[in-house]
Amino acid sequence: MPSRNSLWSLTLPALQRLPWLALVGACQPAGDKPDAQVPDPAGVPRQEVDSPRSPAAAPASSGLVDPGGAPAASTPAATASCSSTRAEPELLRQAVDIVVVLDNSGSMSDEAGSVEANLNVNLAQTLDDSGVDYRLILISRHRSSDGQRTSACITKPLSGLAQCPADQPEFGPRFFQYSVEVGSHDSLSLLLDTYAGIEADEFGLAPNGWSEWLRADSRKVFLEITDDNSRLEAAAFLSDLMALAPEQFGANGAPSKLVWHSIIGLAEKEVATEPYLPAEAVQDAECNGNSVFSPGPTYQELSRLTGGLRFPICQFEGYDRVFQAIANDVATRSQLACGFAIPAPPSGQRLEMDKVAVAYSPGGGAGVQMLGQVTDASKCGDDAFLIQDNAVQLCPQACTKINAGDRASLDVIFSCTSTLILR
Repeated sequence: MPSRNSLWSLTLPALQRLPWLALVGACQPAGDKPDAQVPDPAGVPRQEVDSPRSPAAAPASSGLVDPGGAPAASTPAATASCSSTRAEPELLRQAVDIVVVLDNSGSMSDEAGSVEANLNVNLAQTLDDSGVDYRLILISRHRSSDGQRTSACITKPLSGLAQCPADQPEFGPRFFQYSVEVGSHDSLSLLLDTYAGIEADEFGLAPNGWSEWLRADSRKVFLEITDDNSRLEAAAFLSDLMALAPEQFGANGAPSKLVWHSIIGLAEKEVATEPYLPAEAVQDAECNGNSVFSPGPTYQELSRLTGGLRFPICQFEGYDRVFQAIANDVATRSQLACGFAIPAPPSGQRLEMDKVAVAYSPGGGAGVQMLGQVTDASKCGDDAFLIQDNAVQLCPQACTKINAGDRASLDVIFSCTSTLILR
């Protein structure tokens, strides 16, 4: 028989890398009525306690089951319904929309061929193997004849085309192409002009722009591939992009919903296909082995501002490793660090969702803080979470605060008293 005094715990910031987490919760026989409890907005959710595992962690007035000892003495009527179950829920995954922008200028023929060869095998296949729900949107001129060496034509399994060149693109379940010529300096301005179709694609396949292929709940990942730089500055582009659709890309000056990766003309590291990380400075030197016109400082800054990776474009023969690295980064980011599925209870029992609490320990000797449950996102704060789609989802403010702690930890507890926050 499972113990009634259990909880699950995890340590941050390694949340995204965990393959599983153990979850336990208070259960009640399916035929019983829940205990009559009045939610206390000033009670458990906002109390500070010394430790979620010590008897002192749950004051008698809270009604919490102490995870490391006996149930609170003040809640004898609740003990019968506070048995628990244990399971291993997986981190939730977020859908990802990947927007690839490929420069069609004459100097990009080798790179365009490598992109064609790698989108299916080393980007899409890696994502498929990782179980990511993704869409790939290519913004680049379609190759309709053999003479268009710097254009891109994508075949099966991503697209519906059996062979290339072809008269026009053919979309697949995960692939879309907005066919427009991308010049050396206009990637960013073109992204803005094609978003809602101000500049149309040559085949009229997306009259409302590439925006119609984006999903509302997806993370947006951009991949720029060029040997030059942009005339539009990074900050101005991000501001204009967020102004177009803050719900898609972020708001208030924070591009929180997008990541920008770059394959550009910056100098190689000692291992040529190793990426530059966001914390590394903008590189002034250009890569070797191919003619490039700029190390792409604007695109470097976009990658740094959004947590993206930067790769040298000269290493087009090593694009297999580059695209695999980008795909692996996308797959890792698709796991929501602040959302966890709730397993089904044992047969004949049910979990009492209004009695879920989250204990947050900032680390460094600071006291434990209890997060309570709010009923909708409009009531969110840094002390709260929601139950949505059979999952515990931390409020954005709480997620940000908790991920900022180097030694933070979380405990999710199903208690014997309602933990709802009334705002």
